[in-house]
Order: sequence, then C-alpha cells, then structure tokens
Amino acid sequence: MSKKRILKNGIKAVAFLVIFALLFQLATEVLRTKWTEDNQDRYVLQNLYDLDKDSLDVLLLGSSQIIYGVDPVEMYDHAGISAYCLGGSAASLMSNYYWLIEAEKTQNPSVILLETSSLLEEAREYQERKRVDEMKLSLNKLQFIRSLTGLDNISESFLSYLIPIAKYHSRWSELEALDFGQGLNSDVAYRGFNIAEQCKKGLDYDKMIIDNDDPEEDVRELYSYQREYFEKIVEYCQENDIELVLFKTTKYSWKGSDSAQVQALADQYGLTYLDFNREELMTAYGYNIETDMKDYDHLSTLGAKKFSDYLADYLTANYDLPDRREDEDYDLQINQETYNAERTDAYLLLTTDPVEWLELLTEHSACYIFIATNGDVGGMVSDEIAALLAQLGLKTDLNALSSGECFAALLTNDGASVEEVTASGQAKISGTLDDDVSYKIVSKNKNGTSTAELTIDGDDSSINGAGLNIRVYSATRGVALETVCIDLETGEMTCKTRSG
Repeated sequence: MSKKRILKNGIKAVAFLVIFALLFQLATEVLRTKWTEDNQDRYVLQNLYDLDKDSLDVLLLGSSQIIYGVDPVEMYDHAGISAYCLGGSAASLMSNYYWLIEAEKTQNPSVILLETSSLLEEAREYQERKRVDEMKLSLNKLQFIRSLTGLDNISESFLSYLIPIAKYHSRWSELEALDFGQGLNSDVAYRGFNIAEQCKKGLDYDKMIIDNDDPEEDVRELYSYQREYFEKIVEYCQENDIELVLFKTTKYSWKGSDSAQVQALADQYGLTYLDFNREELMTAYGYNIETDMKDYDHLSTLGAKKFSDYLADYLTANYDLPDRREDEDYDLQINQETYNAERTDAYLLLTTDPVEWLELLTEHSACYIFIATNGDVGGMVSDEIAALLAQLGLKTDLNALSSGECFAALLTNDGASVEEVTASGQAKISGTLDDDVSYKIVSKNKNGTSTAELTIDGDDSSINGAGLNIRVYSATRGVALETVCIDLETGEMTCKTRSG
C-alpha cells in the first residue's frame, strides 16, 4: 500500500473518530438528566466554571442548606464580600471535598465556610450522581468516582459515572424539550443561591431552638466516610493556609446531640463552630419563625437575607477580606435584573407587615397593582400607608372618601393609574394588560353588603376582607404574585398566596 493511500486512510480514520466523539458527546448531553429542578444543582455547580479566575474570597461548602440559606449577592451588597455557595442537595462531605479541589483550580479563597448537615447524612446514589455529572473530566473527577463507588451503599459501577450514557441510554423515550437545551437558563442560580417564594408557617419556636435539648439523647452516629472527608477538608485547608469555619443554618430537625458532636470535632481541630440553632445566635441575626423558614429545614429568602448579612458582618470583623465594591471592574457575573425582580417578588410573598410590604412594592420595577376597597375606608388610612400608596402612583386621597363610597384602581408599571370613585354602589375597572391578560377590579356596596373583587386572567383570588384589597401582577414574569387585604382598623395584613 502506498504512503499516499495510508495517509488518506489515516485521515479518514481520524475524521471518523472525531465525528463519532462529537456525536457521542451530543447524545450523552441530550440523554443525561439535567438536574434543573428544586435545588438547581446543574446551575449551582456549572456556574462555578464561568467565574473569573481568582475572583472568590469566601467559598461555602454544604448541602441545600446553603443553596437556600446563604445569599452571596446580599453578602456583596452588604459588605463587599465575594462569596459562592458550592452546595448540592443532600451533598456528602466526600463530594464537598472533591468540589473544593475543583474550585481551587481557578479560585484562591482565603476563608471556607462548611455547613455541617452533611456530617450526619448518608451519601445517596442519585444525589451524588448530580455532583459527578456536573464535574468536568479530570483526574480529580476520576478520584471522586473511585471513592464514591467504593462505598458499600453505592451500587452503580465506575463506568456508569464515567460514561453517563451507560446510565441514561434508556431515557430516549422520556426526552422533553429541556433535554435538547430548550428552557435551560443558568440565570436562576445566583452564585449558588436559589431564590424561593415559599414560607412555612406554624412552626414551634421552642422546638426550633436546641438550647434545652439533652446532648446525650437521640444521638445519631457519624458516618465513617463523612468524618474521613471532614478530616480531609480540614487537612487541605491547613496545608493551603485557608481559614475554615464550621456553621449550621437554622434547621427544625437539628438536635442538641447533633450540635454536641460537631462541637466536639471543632474543639478537636481548633475550629470555630457557629450553631444558628442556638437562641443567642438566632436572635443575633434577627430570626423570625413566622417569615424566615422556606420549609422545616431550609431558610426562606427573607431569612437568608438576614442570615447572610450576619455572616458578612462576622467575616468582615474576623478576617482580612477585601471590599470588592471598591473595585469598579469587579463583576458578580449574574443577571442583576432577574435577581432583583425575583428577590423582590419573594420578599413580597414573605412579608407580613403592611408598611414593610408596601415599601417593598415601591422597589418593584415592573408590576401592576390592583386595588379595591371593601367597606368604608375614609379617615382610616395611616399617614405611612397613604404616603406609600401615593408613591406607588395612587392619586385619590382615600381618607377623603365618604361613607358608602366604593373605590377601584389600577396602578400600572409605568407609573400611571386608572381610578374610579362612586357612591352609586359599584366602582368597576376592567380591561387587558400589555401581555393580553384580562383583568377586572370591582368594589361593591349594595343593600348593606360590601365586597371586593380582583380578577386576573379569569381568576378571582380576592380575600374580600374589610379594608384595602390589593393584588400584584408581575409584568416581567407574567404571574400574579400576591393577594393581600390590609385591615385598616387593626393594622393587620392577611395574605392569600402565602404557603404554610
């Protein structure tokens, strides 16, 4: 065979291998699970690779406790701290260790905050797979897979983690638009933080705090591999001159015995341990059990704001960290517009004080506000509420309304308003918003009975309580956010869409 023919065949073989590799990679990406629901693991982990080199000063490791409990953008806004939450749902300390090694390839944090829930949680196969799938191929990933598949409770093979298509090849019949990249949006995780519009009500404060727990009751055994990788993290930080701080976010299922075990480890290795299930620290960051829990074990977005401010102040007071706000070229590398909108929306859903709620509403950049009175309101509106309504664009002086008069209003997202006052028994405004969503606002006072109706896109979610009935619609997100009623006699606010 001639050299020319050999060269030609070689080129064909190389081209075939390249095309095969590209198609194989494409098929793998389509078939593999995207991990974009709930904790948004895909974006929390993948966004780390997009950060500018050496742009992090504080790295947080842990599970979903930090994904919902610590807001690095708030830490930056509050104290100029550059932080990132490298967490994952039910992440083991093993995966935290290997992701720490991964982060250190491009970042050089001087402080690591380790959330301690993982010490007492068993590594779960489907949760750990998320952490493996999102890591780029490297020696570090190979070592991670080898360690993971060495655990007794992990049944999947090394090959299934290394070559995901070996695990996901049967998903072809389940494929959706998301699997082909449609709907993927990395803007939903902000430096590892997820904004959540939920609030858990009715929790018992005395059960939340651990001050009165017996540290020798309900003792959970530390998993040996969790302790092993805890020690590896400690050793790594010591070798690389990184300050390591242990902390525990406020969590309903955390016990005094759990805290005692972590404190013993902290004492053994000379580490600081901050347990925010102790009343002193909960009080220090302004914890409110009525608004600050997303569910039993995770902070709400409002709770995360308070908690993040406290952490930022603690870090500033105890460690030599730069204030990145002083660097005009520093970039948080997030979509600031979507972050501001989502966070404001979340705060609206979590705030129970009418004045605070209206203040938040004045900060909302794009929303429609529907207002209908139920009963007499004249002379009952406080100066604070009246001023905030005026700031939102309301022209009518509600305190000047006479007995029996009805009032309806639409405040638009461009600062304009449509308002109607009538003594004839019904004030009504109806129409269509810019996105073709229909609305109807009705205030009635007939035959001694008063009612309020706020209908958006055919849905009337009015509370219909005495006082001011208000409903908020997000123009940017195209969703009705919150329905409230402010009782002007008691000053209390009832909220309909709040979870509980």
